[in-house]
Amino acid sequence: MNLSINEYTVEIDNGYMKVQMPKIDQHEISSDGNKNDIIESNSLRQDVQIDAINMENFSDDKTEEAKGSAADTIIPESVLQFQRQMRKVQAAKRAFSSLLQSQLQVLYSDDHICVVNKPSGVLSVPGVNSNPSMLTLVYERYMDKMKKDMERDHMIIHRLDMDTSGVIIFAKTKTSMTTLQKTFRERKVDKIYEALVCGHIDNNVQSGLIDLPLQRDHRYPPFMRVATPRSEREAKEVVKDLQHAGWKKIVKKNAKPSQTYFTILNREYVTSPSTKGDESSQEPQKLPVTRVRLVPHTGRTHQLRVHMAALGHPILGDPTYGVYGEASANAGFSEKSLDQLMPTRASLDFQLKLNHYVTEKKQVMCLHARRLELMHPVSGDVIVFEEPPLF
Repeated sequence: MNLSINEYTVEIDNGYMKVQMPKIDQHEISSDGNKNDIIESNSLRQDVQIDAINMENFSDDKTEEAKGSAADTIIPESVLQFQRQMRKVQAAKRAFSSLLQSQLQVLYSDDHICVVNKPSGVLSVPGVNSNPSMLTLVYERYMDKMKKDMERDHMIIHRLDMDTSGVIIFAKTKTSMTTLQKTFRERKVDKIYEALVCGHIDNNVQSGLIDLPLQRDHRYPPFMRVATPRSEREAKEVVKDLQHAGWKKIVKKNAKPSQTYFTILNREYVTSPSTKGDESSQEPQKLPVTRVRLVPHTGRTHQLRVHMAALGHPILGDPTYGVYGEASANAGFSEKSLDQLMPTRASLDFQLKLNHYVTEKKQVMCLHARRLELMHPVSGDVIVFEEPPLF
């Protein structure tokens, strides 16, 4: 089955789904002559032997994009703003909540590295406000055993979003820090995530590739969205008028090629409590969700979350790209587009019902960094760490 519109194209062949952008002239995206991003994307497609789908008749004038965030069109403004403000308050509360050493689940530790399982709702690193974080707990536990010149921030190798749970590694020596940072930078790390997404993904699909470039959302900075020629041109115009220096710096960056492989593990149901005041929902409802394995080939900001939102199956509980999120709806794509390309997508009404399920769980967002495989920075041995999710 092949489906295409002006924004992207979907091909399903023997259970494998390929979601790609049309072929775009390199000058469409980069007006400063820097073609590296598009060249990287094209060469990557050849390297993994993926057949690009020819859409040279792409007409950007007809492109339809989301004009607001996901819930803008069906939820009263007062309710929407209340929900968003409440989520900000809840996020701030989580970020400032004190952490105890008993909350530190160490999966592995030696003289060079420490690997932990980060809970959902906890920061990986303190940030500008010096919030409690996993880094703080790890440093406090091992600081007496590390060299004096090994400062807390030297332990940072990578991060997980606050509401993403899972395996994260820290360095204990400067040598390990340098080696591990190089390993991550050169993509010599295999990372596997597990997630629950809203709705059942098409029954004809068992696995696939999402190959959609990402950019900072010029309409809703600092969030991310899928890049199109139109959104790139708009971003370059918006930069001229942005007063916030920080927003201007990130929005003006070129789009980056982004690839995510996914495998469907199971199509499941979660039980959602009845909604007060909803006479049609007096009994708990069984709502469909899909458990997926996600493997990022690239490591862009919020990549997995944006890519799943672009398919119309956002990650369950996603506070930014889900139903009450402030980012562009459907990663920037219009409702009409998704209706054509993803007829089984989770509707906004359905996402609202699922939201009641998420609010009862300790897992803020159902995204978990399940597996991390890389070479030990000192021994050179391949080391693998895996921890299943709580959801």
